Amino acid sequence: MDFKLQIVFLIISLTTIIYVINKIVKHKLNIEDSIVWIVWALILLVISIFPIIPEYFSGLFGFISTSNFIFCFFIFTLFLIVFFQSIEISNLKQKNKELVQKLSIERYKKNKK
Repeated sequence: MDFKLQIVFLIISLTTIIYVINKIVKHKLNIEDSIVWIVWALILLVISIFPIIPEYFSGLFGFISTSNFIFCFFIFTLFLIVFFQSIEISNLKQKNKELVQKLSIERYKKNKK
């Protein structure tokens, strides 16, 4: 892996960790939601410090360039994050719908009396 790419990954990972922790402290992000981003940043930090790890896996999976493997890995990881967030959004929409229906029934019963 190129040294410049290592530096970029190091800066991005540290910036992400600082930003997420800052949002947690300011109560603008739940700890449960931030764990994914902290883990993502820590993986990026490990990759930037120990470039032999992605080099090994890129050779194992047949990637020509280590940076291609890293970008593919993180794109796949981000797709997984989006997928699980979509599941959570769907669950929240269903709960919101049920809550509105219960509230409407209670208001209807109250107005009927």
